[in-house]
Amino acid sequence: MSDQSPKVPEEMFREVKYYAVGDIDPQVIQLLKAGKAKEVSYNALASHIISEDGDNPEVGEAREVFDLPVVKPSWVILSVQCGALLPVNGFSPESCQTFFGITACLSQVSSEDRSALWALVTFYGGNCQLTLNKKCTHLIVPEPKGILQTLSAPTKNLEQQVNHSQQGHTNANAVLFSQVKVTPETHMLQQQHQAPQPQQPQHPVLHLQPQQIMQLQQQQQQQQISQQPYPQQPSHPFSQQQQQQQQAHQHQFSQQQLQFPQQQLHPPQQLHRPQQQLQSFQQQHALQQQFHQLQQHQLQQQQLAQLQQQHSLLQQQQQIQQQQLQRMHQQQQQQMQSHTAPHLSQTSQALQHQVPSQQPSQQQQQQQPPPPPPPQHHQLFGHDPAVEIPEEAFLLGCVFAIADYPEQMSDKQLLATWKRIIQAHGGTVDPTFTSRCTHLLCESQVSSVYAQAIRERKRCVTAHWLNTVLKKKKMVPPHRALHFPVAFPPGGKPCSQHIISVTGFVDSDRDDLKLMAYLAGAKYTGYLCRSNTVLICKEPTGLKYEKAKEWRIPCVNAQWLGDILLGNFEALRQIQYSRYTAFSLQDPFAPTQHLVFNLLDAWRVPLKVTAELLMSARLPPKLKQSEVANVQPSSKRARIEDVPPPTKKLTPELTPLVLFTGFEPVQVQQYIKKLYILGGEVAESAQKCTHLIASKVTRTVKFLTAISVVKHIVTPEWLEECFRCQKFIDEQNYILRDAEAEVLFSFSLEESLKRAHISPLFKAKYFYITPGICPSLSTMRSIVESAGGKVLSKQPSFRKLMEHKQNSSLSEIILISCENDLHLCREYFARGVDVHNAEFVLTGVLTQTLDYESYKFN
Repeated sequence: MSDQSPKVPEEMFREVKYYAVGDIDPQVIQLLKAGKAKEVSYNALASHIISEDGDNPEVGEAREVFDLPVVKPSWVILSVQCGALLPVNGFSPESCQTFFGITACLSQVSSEDRSALWALVTFYGGNCQLTLNKKCTHLIVPEPKGILQTLSAPTKNLEQQVNHSQQGHTNANAVLFSQVKVTPETHMLQQQHQAPQPQQPQHPVLHLQPQQIMQLQQQQQQQQISQQPYPQQPSHPFSQQQQQQQQAHQHQFSQQQLQFPQQQLHPPQQLHRPQQQLQSFQQQHALQQQFHQLQQHQLQQQQLAQLQQQHSLLQQQQQIQQQQLQRMHQQQQQQMQSHTAPHLSQTSQALQHQVPSQQPSQQQQQQQPPPPPPPQHHQLFGHDPAVEIPEEAFLLGCVFAIADYPEQMSDKQLLATWKRIIQAHGGTVDPTFTSRCTHLLCESQVSSVYAQAIRERKRCVTAHWLNTVLKKKKMVPPHRALHFPVAFPPGGKPCSQHIISVTGFVDSDRDDLKLMAYLAGAKYTGYLCRSNTVLICKEPTGLKYEKAKEWRIPCVNAQWLGDILLGNFEALRQIQYSRYTAFSLQDPFAPTQHLVFNLLDAWRVPLKVTAELLMSARLPPKLKQSEVANVQPSSKRARIEDVPPPTKKLTPELTPLVLFTGFEPVQVQQYIKKLYILGGEVAESAQKCTHLIASKVTRTVKFLTAISVVKHIVTPEWLEECFRCQKFIDEQNYILRDAEAEVLFSFSLEESLKRAHISPLFKAKYFYITPGICPSLSTMRSIVESAGGKVLSKQPSFRKLMEHKQNSSLSEIILISCENDLHLCREYFARGVDVHNAEFVLTGVLTQTLDYESYKFN
């Protein structure tokens, strides 16, 4: 920059809130301040990030997480010179730009073209200069003339010289005559003789004008078309091996072109240079002809092999069709034995006419690659369709055995719940797998129990299938990938390297994809950033899809993940295949048929239900209805409007504001009635609560939010005794004590309440919680704020963390994350900043202690 700063228009940067990354020229900061720009302490609060270093982690964070514009300091300077804020796109320091790393020298270019080229190259990340030196990577000239005269200094770093169109537009064929490579030999030769020398012949095409080269191209294309056999057939893609062979030949030929032998020409030999050039041209022309002949021969061989393959396939199809026709003919002959001879002759003639009609379609098949064999669709059954199964007993006749899940479950009560639900809908559960079992409820296909079940043609399904049929009240065959056991052992993680996000799917479909990602071992994020490796799309639309395309993140359909779960691990490498990039599928969650063929075998036979079972299910319908009628009112929630108005009116200071947690809804309504009669009220939120009523310590949202603000945590007996006395009594004898939970979490509830009353646990503390946290971000926010903390909405930079850590007058910033969000914390880990899991908050508020060691991510 010049010593004298340009004059900044008044309030030019008034709307700019900048965050500087790295060392920025102080004069740039002065320009910003003179234009009324504001410097912010958090990158999340900025409107512009200013940095020269596009690889700085803070720059990547601003772009990936907050999608903020990042500009070089030159944006400020040039905006001031232009008197207006320039577009930020042309000033990005990041390496993803088209001309990033390119330093172009413009030579012999008109002033108009120079301005246009300068603007284009610099706008897309490159640099331009008029001096040819070691910094240059590209030389841009109107035509390949005078290059050696220009190279008066060593140019080993110069990689390319690009021919520029004098008309100011891009020439589509420019690449054919732009790669004039200056080798060290020619440069040394020029220095030896200290005089301009004609350039050593590199390739005959370099001495042709662009118009001549285009004509030569057209002639070669016409020759190839005229020599190509079977023009009516569409071109077939080469196999990978053939492509590699062809590339090898081309590479070999290009090496012969670029590495043409250059002799050291001494003064006596210079007299014969024209003759040597002529010999060189003849040799290269002969090589070109050989290469073209080799290409034509390969094309002919490849097409011949493809035709032979198609012919063999056609013969197989004809044989199959002939066999089918013969079977049809025999069946019809058997059916027509009772008919007259003329009728038989008509039938045979009709069959004869069927064969010629198939010839045109066979000719069409010859011109196209054979399609993949269509999936064989067999009819699948639940129960016997002829038997009407009662809806309330839709699992009648089903005998379940459960594998895999008992070992995976930490909560054994859940397994008992499954058994109870199955039995309530007519099914039974055996403790072990036996021959009488009809269904195996399992998670994985890798077990001896599963192998035995498949051998015995039992129905192998997952707990997700059980949830589906419970919703439908009907035993339907499995029809989603999640309904089938996975093809790897429990805990296997074929997608452990993937970070998956989803777009276009909502509600249960999105939940299914989360579960599929979990089972495959992938990390799931509800957001999309540059660290994501896959985006699963329902439709190729939306902001996430557009960003994924911009960031080159693969976009696939849900079948990709379903195929991996069912054993097609090749899909991990085939992520770009057309099968997985076809969207708008009728059912994206439907399994690939050949992957579940064996699993569906047992569903091709309907499940039989004995008459005795059916009779027992239908015997007492009236009794069951009466039972349901008796039970139904008690299961309904009592409306608050039905609760009688309070009979006593207390002052606000004496009115208990009560919350209940850990009770059934019916029980809560009974408690609320008694509370209203006594003159108490139900608290609107945990922050306004004075009394929490619970029968035990539970880590519910109400309990964890209330513990930091509530005055008393009491048992239901307190309310019962108050109702008996018709007044609110002292709480001391009814304080909740849960010895089991206090031993489990190593705390005393009474001591926790005392500490919470003295001072809020998270007072003067800021928390940044990553978006994928579990429990949800809103839940964590409620718990933190109840304990006196504040949650930052934007991710703090490393510099801001250090600033708060070193300055005792600033609030501490604590980072909370989870396994699925650790990629957002890479910079913190790299710089030794502690990141904690959710237990820092959850267990912290329960025990009212700050444990900085137990819950750190390593």
